[in-house]
Amino acid sequence: KLKNNIAYYRDKYVGILGAGKSGLAAAKILINSNANIFVFDDHYPRPVSIKKSNWQNYKLWPWENLISIVVSPSIPTNNRLKHEAIKLAIKHKVKIINEIDLFFETKPRAKIVGITGTNGKSTTVSLLHHILNFNNIKCEIGGNFGYPACLIKDPGHEGVIILELSSYQLDGIKNLKLDIASIINITPDHIDFHETFDKYISSKLKIISCLNINGVLVFNKNDKFLKEIIQSQKNTSIKLLEVDKSTGNEFINDNNFLKGNHNSINTSIAITIAKKLNIQESTIKSAIDSFVGLPHRMEPIHISKKFKIINDSKSTNGESTSAALSSFDNIFWIAGGEPKSDGIGQAKKYLSKVNEVFLIGKSTSYFENEIRKSAPKLKVNICFTLDKAIQDAIESVNRSKLNNCIILFSPSAASFDQFKNYEDRGNYLKKIIKRKFNVGVASK
Repeated sequence: KLKNNIAYYRDKYVGILGAGKSGLAAAKILINSNANIFVFDDHYPRPVSIKKSNWQNYKLWPWENLISIVVSPSIPTNNRLKHEAIKLAIKHKVKIINEIDLFFETKPRAKIVGITGTNGKSTTVSLLHHILNFNNIKCEIGGNFGYPACLIKDPGHEGVIILELSSYQLDGIKNLKLDIASIINITPDHIDFHETFDKYISSKLKIISCLNINGVLVFNKNDKFLKEIIQSQKNTSIKLLEVDKSTGNEFINDNNFLKGNHNSINTSIAITIAKKLNIQESTIKSAIDSFVGLPHRMEPIHISKKFKIINDSKSTNGESTSAALSSFDNIFWIAGGEPKSDGIGQAKKYLSKVNEVFLIGKSTSYFENEIRKSAPKLKVNICFTLDKAIQDAIESVNRSKLNNCIILFSPSAASFDQFKNYEDRGNYLKKIIKRKFNVGVASK
């Protein structure tokens, strides 16, 4: 198979700012294209895959000769406070792009679907991918989930590429063109990165300007806020396709991985896009029956007669946690971490479903105050560590007279106070559970 490469970059000079997954994927494609690259990261040492001669502080890059710099999504390009390398690029009129745009320059022949939203992106993307695979359609996932875009192998003109696009990625996109797009929802998140909620909204809405003429935008018609801002765009060259959760409800049946109102919406969006890609309803239904959810997203990791333990480590904000809380009853809720500006946010609405709370991480006193204001009689335990929270939750469940309890780990906070990322946090929970159950600590 041909390596991903772009003839235009042969012998050209290109800077790469940031050496995470997307920066290294961009480096790979540019090396394949015989470009002269200069890579730097303020936080990482030189990765093994980058030669010493290519690793150079951005201050020493040949700015007069660079044709573009590829900027990692974690580095804002449109904010008031700019990285020094961004300022140098602007000063020298060097084109600023991101890794998604670089991938698009490979001219993929497949149809491209872009999906964004504050919550539910990964579930929708993986469900759509599952439906397409089930129907023998060649399909690749990339972007914010799956491969970095530059590592995607184009499945060809009969195939489909699904890109999960974060607000960070959309913020820096200039060239990408999509056949179908969806915004699942927009609620406050990542305000520290975007500076204001309005700027965050603008970055999400950029997905609309990425659509081809006659491209299709799919969204939930019952989300009044989203509907209003989409209609305010007045983009007449695209088609709007409204869906509601009833479409999804007809298809979900008893799939435990797709419980809850939010998943009815995610499923409706995936179904609508699949139909647009000419897949029959009957085979969509069969595909959904066999769908197994994502790790760390409402993932059952232990089931006994008395209780289930659910790993929802991917819920890093109140909106996402509220979706988890709304899906269960008799909840023993473990929450906390590095709090976001809106704290537990929408999760407050569902505290009546919670029997007891176990708080961990940096946010303990902040979350405790928030919970006490909304539900003064709810018992709140300060545990600090995940090990203690699990131990205490299991003991509380075993003492209670309730059956069908849910020990729900849905942090409503970022993970960086105690873990590398939400996956690391979720995997740590799984290790605790494996250890405990092997020595018989849990349910009798």
